[in-house]
Amino acid sequence: MKMNMQEKKSWNLKVLFLCHIIAALLFASLFWPFTRTYWEVIDVAFFKFINSTLRDRPIWQLFWALANHKLADWFEDLCVLCFFITYVKQAAPELRKRKIAELIFIVVYIAAIIYFINRMLFREHLSIPRLSPTLVVDDSVRLSEEIPWMSIKDDSSKSFPGDHGTTALLFAASFSYLAGWRLGILATLYAAFLCMPRLITGAHWFSDVIVGSGTITIVFLSWAFCSPLFTRFTDALVRFFNRLATLSISNH
Repeated sequence: MKMNMQEKKSWNLKVLFLCHIIAALLFASLFWPFTRTYWEVIDVAFFKFINSTLRDRPIWQLFWALANHKLADWFEDLCVLCFFITYVKQAAPELRKRKIAELIFIVVYIAAIIYFINRMLFREHLSIPRLSPTLVVDDSVRLSEEIPWMSIKDDSSKSFPGDHGTTALLFAASFSYLAGWRLGILATLYAAFLCMPRLITGAHWFSDVIVGSGTITIVFLSWAFCSPLFTRFTDALVRFFNRLATLSISNH
């Protein structure tokens, strides 16, 4: 839903509160004994289904091994850049500075969340030990054994939450908010694909993405877009761009 600039500059406390309630319930569902049982059933069934597609299929194994490799991150980032370029180019020329500023905010904000929340908070200070599917489910296909000459992440002793899943969900949700439903659908489908390499190889559970990454996404994007943070950041960048343009003109 499009919001005017005055609405974006103010606090939306109702939505902010609602997002925190949803995030708290989602997070608690993984640890409350009654609902945890359902997540365990879903996690195991989902992993067995997608992981079994790798069995005795060398070409399919190679595809997901390549998608799982660290070098694939560069290609994935290039695809994200294509989304960003499309978003900027479809805007009117006079709005393109603001569109670029909005995308810079997304990149900086996501990078900060991944570093400070996923890696520092959850890995160092709020460590939640959780074995990944390949360390729990018997007879799972491990690509590191099927393709030993390639570096593949298919296990983890701390799988919750997933870094790739958090990045993908943050990108899809924030980009959809800015770009609208048409590009948003494409971004969501692409985000789902980004989550798959770690899921199909067994480095993360389905709930690592839905609960772990989903909770982080809901909480921190609500703070970005239900507070003045987003608008103030982009306004400051636009003013900076304008000053640079003025200096460039004066120097010529």
